[in-house]
Amino acid sequence: MFKWLHHLKKPTASKQKLHAKNSETLIRVELSDFAPSITAFLGLNALAQLTIFEAATQGVVSAPSLQAKEALADIAAVALQKHDRFSREIRRRELEPHLVMQPYADVVGRFQSRLAVNDWHQHVLAVWLVGGIFEGFFRQLAKGVKDSYRKEAIVVLEEDSGRAALQELLSYEIANDPTLADKLALWGRRLVGDTLLLAQGILSLSEHREFNADLMEPVFTDLTSEHMRRMDSLGLTA
Repeated sequence: MFKWLHHLKKPTASKQKLHAKNSETLIRVELSDFAPSITAFLGLNALAQLTIFEAATQGVVSAPSLQAKEALADIAAVALQKHDRFSREIRRRELEPHLVMQPYADVVGRFQSRLAVNDWHQHVLAVWLVGGIFEGFFRQLAKGVKDSYRKEAIVVLEEDSGRAALQELLSYEIANDPTLADKLALWGRRLVGDTLLLAQGILSLSEHREFNADLMEPVFTDLTSEHMRRMDSLGLTA
């Protein structure tokens, strides 16, 4: 686990050594250096959206109310639409989506197994948080993709994810059962660690540059800060 994961309560520590403008430039440069080929990028995103769809659908099955089922179904529907758009682009290039996704199935599968949990609230928090980290990571990575589809990919990733209703639902559940707060805060800390380890695994597959955790620390610090803002919005301490 990266050394900076032990300092989640101080996400700005490393950034204090850099001017804000330079820090933002560093984040863009580092991720663009690791941007994969367009084929790999499409496969990764198609698989990420399929993973979100699967997780949201599983949450629907055990949801305690129709409101909860609807919120999760909306997320699943949006993720499936985004998966379909990336898959259509893969097919437009005369490739098969399942074959393009296959090289990343193991690393994503290991990630999914680490997040397997029977508690519905923890599962829903994972859907909400992991989806946000996924799309934030791929939006930044997309800026370095050398292909005309790059702009459209960014548009797809910036479109509404449907997670707003799920955030409201989680806030309601926590307010009505204060015992959930500590449990979900602890789970949220594990989620960010496991999700960023997945990001490390993805970047380690780069065809252009050898992965160096020290060089990537500002990037992961920024993603961690976004995670903490999401946790704060639920009244949870990351």
